[in-house]
Amino acid sequence: MTEPKAPTLPDTEYRWMSALLRGGLLTSLVLLVGALLAYALIHPDLTLAQAIGANPILRFLELPGLGSGLASGDPAAYLTLGLIVLVATPILRVASGFYYFRHGHERGMEAITLTVLALLLFGLLVLGPVIR
Repeated sequence: MTEPKAPTLPDTEYRWMSALLRGGLLTSLVLLVGALLAYALIHPDLTLAQAIGANPILRFLELPGLGSGLASGDPAAYLTLGLIVLVATPILRVASGFYYFRHGHERGMEAITLTVLALLLFGLLVLGPVIR
């Protein structure tokens, strides 16, 4: 007697979710490397310790400041955007996993994925501001 095969994610959805993860990481990498190079070119006299001590991304952690920084071409704003993309990528990956498990009627995986998503968002939106 054969055991029932466990449900698996359809091939197209798996490829889409993998592409989301790779695309997000690649986008983040391009933004971060490009912004670091631009920042180093604009501030050649700063040492690494001085640049870190100045915390150049601090003024771009709120949406209006980020938008104006991106519009003006400030490299620190692009560093911030790269970090946001880096953090958002796994969150979007987990959210898309929840979507597919929900539509695939895999209740156990759906519950686990929803718990992971809730913990990620709690850490980012609740604990993050408290620690900052």
